[in-house]
Amino acid sequence: MKLQLIALSFLALTTNAIGSSILSCDYAKSDISKGANAPMIPGGKGTVEFDGKSFKATRPAGGVVISPIISEQKNGMLFLDDKTKVFAASLSKTEFAISDRIARITEQWANCIDVSPTPNTSDNEKPATVWKYRSLTKQEINAVENAVKDQLKDPESARFKHSKFVSNGKGAYCGLVNSKNSYGGYAGNTPFMVMLINNGKPHAGFIGMGGDDAETLSTISVCKDNGYF
Repeated sequence: MKLQLIALSFLALTTNAIGSSILSCDYAKSDISKGANAPMIPGGKGTVEFDGKSFKATRPAGGVVISPIISEQKNGMLFLDDKTKVFAASLSKTEFAISDRIARITEQWANCIDVSPTPNTSDNEKPATVWKYRSLTKQEINAVENAVKDQLKDPESARFKHSKFVSNGKGAYCGLVNSKNSYGGYAGNTPFMVMLINNGKPHAGFIGMGGDDAETLSTISVCKDNGYF
């Protein structure tokens, strides 16, 4: 299944899950329309929040980019190529990059240093988050389904199983979809994750969806971190 980037530069969105690291990094940007070896131009300090599955990168000016779930691992790096963009994250938490083939721009967060707050005893004794739930409105259901259908081979065949929305979360929403595959048969209930944005006119941004076993397990894991399943 195709996974897509969500660019939420207009939204101060926090996506910290349990175990996330907060990193301070050197930000740089390259115009690759001038060639693959175009120099990286430093642009100040940025931050990255990384939970080992996906990352949220903040530019020096405040724009935010959230990666999909990244599952391919090679030479100490996690990669995802969705044909329009390439996402990379080092397992050492020191280097992160996004290369946009359409915009012809590569962004890099490098030389990252972990600046995560050190938990103290009182923090460790805090109870786990008690999630609060509510039903989706019809407009929210339409927004979610439209975002997911855009990723399917046969969107008209989609059958959804909706969850209740975590009202005290960070805007993430997870559910299940069953749709026909390339062979005309149904693929089975597949977990998906979107970011639901309700600022008067609900709309949703696609984050990720199960596909192979690794993607499915990763999607379910992140959904559980956000109060679903």
